[in-house]
Amino acid sequence: MRKTAGNAIGILSAIVLAVNLVFVTTKSEGTADVRVPVILYHNIVDSLAGQDLLVSITPDTFRAHMTALKNAGYTGITFDEYYDYVNGGGGLPEKPVIITLDDGYLSNYQYAWPILRSLGMKATIFIVTSTVGASTGVSYPHFTWEQAREMEQSGVIDIQSHSHSHEEIPAMDDAAVVRELRLSKYLIEENLGKECRYFAYPYGMYDERALSAASAAGYRLQCLLGNSGYNTKDTPAEKLRRITVWGDRSGESLAELVEETVRGNPFGEPEEIVQEEFVQDETEESPGSE
Repeated sequence: MRKTAGNAIGILSAIVLAVNLVFVTTKSEGTADVRVPVILYHNIVDSLAGQDLLVSITPDTFRAHMTALKNAGYTGITFDEYYDYVNGGGGLPEKPVIITLDDGYLSNYQYAWPILRSLGMKATIFIVTSTVGASTGVSYPHFTWEQAREMEQSGVIDIQSHSHSHEEIPAMDDAAVVRELRLSKYLIEENLGKECRYFAYPYGMYDERALSAASAAGYRLQCLLGNSGYNTKDTPAEKLRRITVWGDRSGESLAELVEETVRGNPFGEPEEIVQEEFVQDETEESPGSE
């Protein structure tokens, strides 16, 4: 009787061990080569009439985009989750996507945040710290620090740096570059009580000096532009690419774009981006100027 019971226990233990090994192996294999697209939005407006489609989208279309991604099986993740995955600290969902919004417009608080929250999607907002709470001297109003804290505390929104003044960083002298990177990081940490770890370059413009200065300032990941490709464990931490989403895309079209991106080739070596369309005066009508 004892021998039979002992054999039964041994068999049961072997089964449990086998199941655990299968679970661990499946989880490891499932996240070994995850491809992570990063998509970019800016301002959310009531109407696209007279707006720049590169940086404007309506609330209804933004909701359609988020709904289409969710229905296609995508899960919104944070840069913390991506960073931990890259450095062996955790796995990712089967179909991750990082949703980002640049500049810190009040419309992000009014429209994007409630939509994301209702759909259970996370996003990152890269803010320009000199215009936090601004309603004059800018093309569109920006949310306040209090509103930023409210979004942060919800667990839906992660606030990170898009510089202090939104100037062309490659055009700055060395001291100005350091100030631009470190001041915005300090203000976010001071006002939100959190570590600011991630940086997105204004206009997508950078140089090797800026990449080094950002790393030295303590930024773990740096986001560029590129409008194609995906990110993996092999993507350089200082050269993550993002896909700018035009405001006239349908939800189905966005889901197809993301699917095609993930099926395609990873990024090649990013080029320094100096494009006229991104270089605008702060007083111009387009929100892309901020």
